[in-house]
Amino acid sequence: MTTEVRAYRDQLLLELRLRDVPGPRIAEALAEVDSHVAETGEGALESFGPPRAYADELAVSLGLPAGRGWWRTMRAGLTWREALVAAGAAAVSFAGTWLLLDGAVGLADGEPAVGGQPALGVLLAGLALLAALAGGVVLRTRAAADPVLDPRTGRDMAPRVPLWAWLVVCGGPVALPLAAVAVRLLTD
Repeated sequence: MTTEVRAYRDQLLLELRLRDVPGPRIAEALAEVDSHVAETGEGALESFGPPRAYADELAVSLGLPAGRGWWRTMRAGLTWREALVAAGAAAVSFAGTWLLLDGAVGLADGEPAVGGQPALGVLLAGLALLAALAGGVVLRTRAAADPVLDPRTGRDMAPRVPLWAWLVVCGGPVALPLAAVAVRLLTD
């Protein structure tokens, strides 16, 4: 599979997900793109058009509205349950970040953190809250995801998350405490 076809498939998968197309239908569409390109030698863009337009066509053929699903959701508003979950996640994110930063500053200054607590303990509590939040987000998105399994092989067709993405997400919360500890050790 060429880079162009892979990029087209990844974009089409995203666009179909945003339109709430069921996973099995997404898998069929991706397999159709693969088969057509392999049989005809034409490019996916030339054969099917832009991924966004093709996703609209497929969504409409299934009786779903065209356009991105998240925008429709935002216009329709959140349910009370979704709003409470979002507010809880925001509170945990704020508390974890605050504890992490307060602990890192306390550790760097050699001072106790909030409430006279040991800075390292506060820093670790902040990291634990942020790790729990990240884990909850991953579990929630995985539970909500409708798998996209190749109808020919049964393998997952969704692209894997690249290593650099994990480094970007995890790098900040890990780098800050390490920098604080390094500053503390170097100034003693």
